[in-house]
Amino acid sequence: MNPVEYEPARRNRLRKILVDVAVGVAANLMVAALTAAARLLF
Repeated sequence: MNPVEYEPARRNRLRKILVDVAVGVAANLMVAALTAAARLLF
């Protein structure tokens, strides 16, 4: 296993995990905001 080849793959996997987490947090925030707005409106 060449460290030079290994590093980009690990970084890409890390970035993918971070993106997944960010998308999940953003989705939760949007759902919470929509729920709060619906509660205020209706």
